[in-house]
Formats: sequence, structure tokens, C-alpha cells
Amino acid sequence: MDGWTELFNLEAWNQAIDQTGLDVDFYAFRERSYDEVLPWDFVDIGVKKEYLIAENEKAKAAITTRDCRDGCTLCGINETYGRGICFNGSLLHSAHQS
Repeated sequence: MDGWTELFNLEAWNQAIDQTGLDVDFYAFRERSYDEVLPWDFVDIGVKKEYLIAENEKAKAAITTRDCRDGCTLCGINETYGRGICFNGSLLHSAHQS
């Protein structure tokens, strides 16, 4: 029932963390390896993991990637789902063209 803020009980969570000896800093602040298996790794949206890793490194260096509506950035989704799936026919594509 913690999905709604009116039922969220921080004291209960802190008590449970204390009772179990859970190290929240381990989960919240530790450096993670790109090889680490993450809970959402099974979700496949078509974007290659290598692309996401490269984007993460670019973000750390404050380097941006151009808008893919101006030219494919080779994320891999077109290889997975077919050319133009990203924006062709979408509202975002239409808004970008105007």
C-alpha cells in the first residue's frame, strides 16, 4: 500500500531496514559495473545495451547526442523493429516537422 503517499509510513520502513540490517547505501549509492545484472535487464525496448553504455559515458562527460528525429543515432531500435519505427507517423514526428 506504499504506492500512495497518504499510506506511506517512513517510520515503518526505517524500522524494517534496521531490523533486517539492510545497507541502503549499498543499493542507492554504490558504483555499478556495466556487466552487473540489473532487475530491469529483461525488458527489451530494442535499444542496444552498448548504446546505453556509450550514452552513459557521454553523459558523464557532459556530451549530448543529437535529436534522433534529425538523423538516426544508431541506438539499435531500427534493427530490432524495422526502419523508421522510432518516430515515423508519431505525434512527435509530426510536431518536429512543423
